[in-house]
Amino acid sequence: MDLWQERDSVAARPMGGDRRSQLGDEREWLLARVAAEPDLTLEEIRAELAKRGVRVGYGTVWRFFEREDHTVKKNGARVRARTA
Repeated sequence: MDLWQERDSVAARPMGGDRRSQLGDEREWLLARVAAEPDLTLEEIRAELAKRGVRVGYGTVWRFFEREDHTVKKNGARVRARTA
């Protein structure tokens, strides 16, 4: 009854929230940083972001680079460590 009185409807409200990236303001810095040092891991990037005052999760960094269509390819010239 409260919903009906408040909104004249009992339909559910839309789900989800703000889907903008938390890294939008850091975009230029992130792309420049990875261009300068392409072997950085996502955890290293997270640590550098934390030093800049931006605390985000691993998935946030992953999704940022996925949206930017930036992938990390394995280097075929590298040789895997062999067992002794």
